[in-house]
Amino acid sequence: MAEHIRNISIDTPMLHLVYSSTDLRLTDDADIADRIGAFENTLPSESIHLSWSIQQAQKCLGQIDFGNHQIQVSGLAMPLPPVIMDRTIHVSPWQPQIKASLRQHQTHISLVYTGSHHDPVERMIALYQSAHALSDENLLGMVNEPAWTAHPAADFLDPSVITTYRDNLPFTLWVGYVRFYTDKHHYWLATKGHHIFDVPDLACFIGPDQDENEIITHFKNIFYYIYDEDAEVIAGDTLAISGSDQVLKFSEVTELVDQLMGPSGTLVIEKVPPSDLGKTLTTGKG
Repeated sequence: MAEHIRNISIDTPMLHLVYSSTDLRLTDDADIADRIGAFENTLPSESIHLSWSIQQAQKCLGQIDFGNHQIQVSGLAMPLPPVIMDRTIHVSPWQPQIKASLRQHQTHISLVYTGSHHDPVERMIALYQSAHALSDENLLGMVNEPAWTAHPAADFLDPSVITTYRDNLPFTLWVGYVRFYTDKHHYWLATKGHHIFDVPDLACFIGPDQDENEIITHFKNIFYYIYDEDAEVIAGDTLAISGSDQVLKFSEVTELVDQLMGPSGTLVIEKVPPSDLGKTLTTGKG
């Protein structure tokens, strides 16, 4: 698992690939290189290098290098620890049968990005390219531990789909939206995984009269505002939502700190009267 990889920083992206097979069934290196090299804007397969210190049916440890990407690979013929599954698969947004299938995996391969590319989106795409190269009919899906989420394989590893992630970030795959209940009708909704993109996580307290989908749309728009504009947002700032009379105010996390606080910090958002207008949020991507 990922603990075999040394020198992991808090903004290191990683994926766990989970399989139904009872042992590791890695294809040959040439095929892995060919599948990575098939992507647009990727170096030819002869420039893609794989090295293994362990390559067995029960465990593997190796490395994939292409361009300025480096992916550490480690696998075990056993499921992920229950604590990881509870924090990722269990709280992911998929149907119960999909989550049950993911939980019933028998083996896993962990991919940890240790390359030098400066763009976090390209780092994530490199992980998905490697996941595509290591996929087979036994692959059930991916577990994104830093983002507290997971998703089925489906067509998310299709090369034509992966290339779209440059223009439209797949929030459903790369960001977790996790509920922390305070009672039956009230809960905190918090993002997980923003730190991979050097963006603070966001949280909002939601009651019966609030629309969770609207809050998630606000989360996405705020993410784009901070990420695309390299904007600095701190507690006390307010943002006017363009095209509406809504104003959001940012504040510090004051409760459930252990659950809500992300590795790069977390800001709480709440609606305030338009008279408290501050900075203006202008995005059209969310």
